[in-house]
Amino acid sequence: MSPKTVAAVVGVAFFLAGLLIMLLPLSTDAPSGIAVPCGNSLGMGFDEVAAEAEGGALVEICSRLRVERLAWAAPVTVLGALLVVGAVVVRRRSAA
Repeated sequence: MSPKTVAAVVGVAFFLAGLLIMLLPLSTDAPSGIAVPCGNSLGMGFDEVAAEAEGGALVEICSRLRVERLAWAAPVTVLGALLVVGAVVVRRRSAA
């Protein structure tokens, strides 16, 4: 396999893994022992009213969990996209 192909395959793997990590749901436990869904790292699926009803601190905890996951999943996704774009843009040198 050529280095260009390896870079493209690794880039696609990083990109898809980063997207998957960003879309996986987060949850935390309330003091009552009930799991409170925090949505995913993009904020989809988070019901702030339900979290506020369980405890005021849960909204901030869910926010911190989303930010922490996004802080390392976004660079993985961007790195994968850059590898794929780099593999597509870079041309092979001609044997001259």
